[in-house]
Amino acid sequence: MNRPGFITLVELEAVAAALAPRLIAYVLARTGCRATAEDIAQDALAALVRRWRTAGPPESADAYAFTIAKRRTARAIARRALMAPIDAVWNAARAGPSLEQAYADRAELTAVLAALRRLRRADREAMLLRVVGELPFEEIATLTRSTPAAVRMRISRARRRLAALLPEHGHGRRTRTA
Repeated sequence: MNRPGFITLVELEAVAAALAPRLIAYVLARTGCRATAEDIAQDALAALVRRWRTAGPPESADAYAFTIAKRRTARAIARRALMAPIDAVWNAARAGPSLEQAYADRAELTAVLAALRRLRRADREAMLLRVVGELPFEEIATLTRSTPAAVRMRISRARRRLAALLPEHGHGRRTRTA
């Protein structure tokens, strides 16, 4: 007795088994992190499975899965770049910094939080949704009942205001002084 869709599910398993190592290799080459590569490949394959089960197989399973992996890899790389300063402070804290360095790091964190509080609420919220929440401009626009272009402008201006509020600036970048 043949069940409808059974052949396509068998095909789906074969496609997923063939795609998995290639997706992992692709993401690993872009991120350099095996755990991230495995997570993103799993997400891409899960999306492929959902698509396959709800709407049937896509025209190209490879293109579908790799498109998802490419987008999620770009987000992971951007997230890593945004979080690098925080990770550096966190790793330095775990390594047991000197008392002076711990005080300087705490003072810097206090200055950043104080500067964030000085931003207008809407600016601060939009920037945090983008940077910390990792939401795309379109979703932030929906949440704030605005347009994506307005959200982009709001975040750009908020970043400039935040940079101006923070001490120790040089040519738009924070600098450390002795």
